[in-house]
Amino acid sequence: MSTPAASEPKGHDMEANISFVEHASKHEVDNAYVLQPMGKPPKKSALERKLVMKQDFLLIPLLSLTYFVTYLDRNSLGNAKLLGLQKSLKLNDDQYGNCAQLFFVGYILFMLPANIFLRWIRPYFLVGGAIICFGTFLCGMSAAETYGAVLATRILIGAAQAFVQGIGMYSSLWYTRTELAIRGSLYYSTATLAGAFSGLIAYAIGKHLTLHETGRAPWRWLFIIEGVIGIFSGIVILLLLPPFPDKMKKGKNWLFTEEEIQLAIKRFSTFNTRNSKVEWRQVFAAFKDPKTWAFFMINSAFGQATSTVGIFLPSFIAAFGYTDLDAQLFSVIPYAVAFVTLLTLSFLSDKINLKGPFVIAGLSSALIGYIMLLTVKSTSAKMVATCFVVGGIYPGVLLSVVWLGINNGGFTKRATTWAMAEIGAQIFSIVGTNIYKSSGRSYAKGHWVNVGFMVAGICVSATLMWWYHHSNKKRDRILEEHASRGETHPHTGASLEELYDYHINFRYTL
Repeated sequence: MSTPAASEPKGHDMEANISFVEHASKHEVDNAYVLQPMGKPPKKSALERKLVMKQDFLLIPLLSLTYFVTYLDRNSLGNAKLLGLQKSLKLNDDQYGNCAQLFFVGYILFMLPANIFLRWIRPYFLVGGAIICFGTFLCGMSAAETYGAVLATRILIGAAQAFVQGIGMYSSLWYTRTELAIRGSLYYSTATLAGAFSGLIAYAIGKHLTLHETGRAPWRWLFIIEGVIGIFSGIVILLLLPPFPDKMKKGKNWLFTEEEIQLAIKRFSTFNTRNSKVEWRQVFAAFKDPKTWAFFMINSAFGQATSTVGIFLPSFIAAFGYTDLDAQLFSVIPYAVAFVTLLTLSFLSDKINLKGPFVIAGLSSALIGYIMLLTVKSTSAKMVATCFVVGGIYPGVLLSVVWLGINNGGFTKRATTWAMAEIGAQIFSIVGTNIYKSSGRSYAKGHWVNVGFMVAGICVSATLMWWYHHSNKKRDRILEEHASRGETHPHTGASLEELYDYHINFRYTL
């Protein structure tokens, strides 16, 4: 089959009443990509409902556990600071800031290969092994006696965590485009729970596992306890996480029947090409696509905000006038708000099949929160402002990566775009930690920088929505013109692996 040039096509006609399963079965042999329904998804058959229920039963708890232990670890350094790490190791503010930001160096270096390797290395080995590694490194950091030991361990933890982030790509090969946001919110919401739980663990350790009573500093206990949780969780993932549907051995899965596996492959084929491999030309295609850099910018805004919240939130709250110990406890409140907003906005976004407006809503909420932190005086108002920030960035960051994922065709192109967005987030996380550590107790300079990032993110998101709408209409018009002339468009018969999201039948979700 000849491959048409992967240039930007210009239209399509709608087949909204045809089931995506029927689409996939008609083109099972040649992987040709056909027009998918853009409105409300078709009603599921009994077999499909059973399959999705099994997927939810297995995948959501495992992916939730993955995010939980990952973000439990990310929040550990901020809580360890208030439990005495900085004083115990005699670190100045610059040294503590370096320890915080070198995590992102390891993460940046390995993010792109981690996403691409997901099709080379079985997901349970990649993700489970990575969790065991960073849990082990966290336990090792409990024995640190020098600044250099903390720095080196943080780099290793960041490198290991890069290999965990492929779970977003992983779920995109199990769920359809209209199912990803609510499922993603269910497992990503555990990141907010991890933030709250980490604060509770730190509070309990600070009260009961003191140096005087145990002979070991509380911050060391924090790293040991959270590291052991990570190692145990990694073993569970290694044992239970299934491979991709098209990589399952025929009839040899403990949960899914052969009929269900074949249906999973058909569902998978509505947005992916079965047996797709790493395609290096797609890496270059992603680099040349302006949408890659738009998501780089959007995710950079969310990444800077999320990372600085994870590292500095207890310190923010302590600066409101609370004691260090009470600040650990009160940090639970913003994460609880984020948990609710994450589930609510994700459910609504899937229900009406829109992502961009909810991404903008998350950025706007955080913008309001940062402006309040800069202007209000009372402690209660500052706590409300913190809830606006955390309650906006967590649903926003999830929906932005879902938006990215469902609007990129071709596995390697999607993986590269996803990796570049994450790299942008981590680069600006380094910027954020440097700005906040030099902001003084008010953190005003850091808040002002985040105001700028939120405004930029809103503008880029709105522009992206406009472009998606324009492109969809353009493709509609071109297919209508071909149909009126009785012609077949050159893209007919080509797969997403060949033409990516430039395929004439591909429609962007606004």
